[in-house]
Amino acid sequence: MSQSREPEMTTPAGEAASAGMNQGMRVLSYLIAGVALYGGIGWGADHLLGTVFLLPIGLVAGAALAMYMIIKRFGVPPAAERGAVAGTTDKGRV
Repeated sequence: MSQSREPEMTTPAGEAASAGMNQGMRVLSYLIAGVALYGGIGWGADHLLGTVFLLPIGLVAGAALAMYMIIKRFGVPPAAERGAVAGTTDKGRV
């Protein structure tokens, strides 16, 4: 027996919630990828060089660079919102 599902209705509120969820997932993936990538590089360098301090440096650097990328990419509202919020256009004129 097959079960049929009704297509989900999309509403503006549902689309906004979905967009927020997608943006949150992107932010989380930046954080995880930054820590994993630079932590992995630090671990590999520690393993090859026989040191113990490069893994923590890699983890902190990965988190810091991930936060930088998140702020750079998601910290500034789109141009249309900037103008509406500040009451100006893209060139800063009213």
